[in-house]
Amino acid sequence: MKKQFILGLLGGALGVIAAVYVIASAVSNDQLLSGVQTALFSSLGLMGAVIANKETRFAGWMLILAAVFITLSVPLAGSLNLLFLYMPAIIILGIAAVLCFLEPEEIPESDPE
Repeated sequence: MKKQFILGLLGGALGVIAAVYVIASAVSNDQLLSGVQTALFSSLGLMGAVIANKETRFAGWMLILAAVFITLSVPLAGSLNLLFLYMPAIIILGIAAVLCFLEPEEIPESDPE
C-alpha cells in the first residue's frame, strides 16, 4: 500500500466523520449544507485514495480538489469555527495530493519488436 492511499483514506474518513458531526449538530440550513458538501467532497477524497495506486496523477487532482472544496464550503456556513473541525481532513488530503504529484511518472515500456 502506498502512502497516498493511506493518507487519502485517513483524510477522507476524517472529513466524513466531521461532516456527520456537523450535520447532526446543525442549527441552520447553511451549516447543514456545509456538512453535506463536506461529506460529498470527502467521498471524492476517498475515491482519489482508492485509485492512487493505479492513476497517481489523477488521484492527486481528486485529492487536492477535495481539500480545496472542503475549505470553500466553510464560509458558506457563516462560521469559521467549522474550519477547526475540517482542518485535519484538509491537511491530510493536501499532503496525500502532494505525495501523488511528487511520485515519478511510470513510463510504459514499449516492445522492442
